[in-house]
Amino acid sequence: MTMTSLPVEETLHHMGVPVVTELPDGLRQVSQRLADAASSRDRAALLLAKPASGTTMVLELEGLRGWIGSDADVLAALSAPDGIACSIMSDPNQSEAMVARAGRVQAGLDTLTGRPWGTLGDDLIRSLGHLGFRAAPGDDAFAVPDQWNSSQCAALVLQATTGVRLTTQHCSDPWVGGLSRRPDLG
Repeated sequence: MTMTSLPVEETLHHMGVPVVTELPDGLRQVSQRLADAASSRDRAALLLAKPASGTTMVLELEGLRGWIGSDADVLAALSAPDGIACSIMSDPNQSEAMVARAGRVQAGLDTLTGRPWGTLGDDLIRSLGHLGFRAAPGDDAFAVPDQWNSSQCAALVLQATTGVRLTTQHCSDPWVGGLSRRPDLG
């Protein structure tokens, strides 16, 4: 999932979607694509997007083709010129949040280990503290909140970065979106 302050259509264009269309049943369409993925040679990824509490939220569920929002160049573009963007991703082996500000990827946090990289910034560290993350004594890592799994911790980093607390309403139909045909997929 990626959140940015850019408008929906501009966001999707940065993520490689040339044609944005209405997808009233977007979640069903993605689910069907995932079910068919094993037999498909299609290297595109269906991205779903919608406005969300003053931001644009993009949902990616086809991670086998790469996480587009976690690409450093894409995330930097989504935060330009003076905005902020955050992308979170999780699969069985990793869970990470990446943050970009004003056209530059600044930091990330591995939500499995609590290890940050880059410069999180005092505001983000303070916001993470309010959400239950604690600096580990004698270490650069954070102690992640025990009551949350790594994917939930990634969502908390997204909240701390963007100020948007995700709800089930954010993740329901309808959507707009399209196929990303970025050449680096697959």
